[in-house]
Amino acid sequence: MRPEEEVDAILLAAGFSRRFGTANKLLVPFRGKPLARHTLDLVSSLGTFRRIFFITAEAAVQALAEGLPVRVIQNDQPEQGQRESIRLGVSASQGAYYMFFPCDQPLLEADTIRSLLDLRRPGCIVQPAFNGIPSTPALFSAVFRDELLSLAPGAHPRDIKRRHPEAVITAALADSSSLRDIDDPETLKFLMYSLS
Repeated sequence: MRPEEEVDAILLAAGFSRRFGTANKLLVPFRGKPLARHTLDLVSSLGTFRRIFFITAEAAVQALAEGLPVRVIQNDQPEQGQRESIRLGVSASQGAYYMFFPCDQPLLEADTIRSLLDLRRPGCIVQPAFNGIPSTPALFSAVFRDELLSLAPGAHPRDIKRRHPEAVITAALADSSSLRDIDDPETLKFLMYSLS
């Protein structure tokens, strides 16, 4: 892959999971392994990314990356929200693109990731969507590096998408199952049993 096409994966795993209750949802078992390990295993198995950064605040979550070709980055300010994990990941990256993954989409498929990567163009933002509703993971060109590094408190990468609609490329998916995220125990139970 030429340098101008290289993509770094940034896995965001430092959130407080408030809607999930007292447990850290990323450690909760889902189909035989902790929730976050599904994303770690999938992204690591693709052989597509130049580097993989795993941003987290807890030692127990960091330990999920053991044995994988992943650089763990400690987020000492998780109270700053997702913006701090994004800042840490982008600061560490020298890729031409950054692909941001939440670690609560255990049904995400390799083909979905590849379809997003195939759409990348200089200066683009690539996102999946189902029924017109954007989702994650999302890919950003390094053209947006400064904006990603300077997100204001409470800001989100989707704010960058709103400022640059001309840069957004959307991959419309025919099925939403690979994009389902787990935010609460009810969704965990639903995905655990209804889709098995």
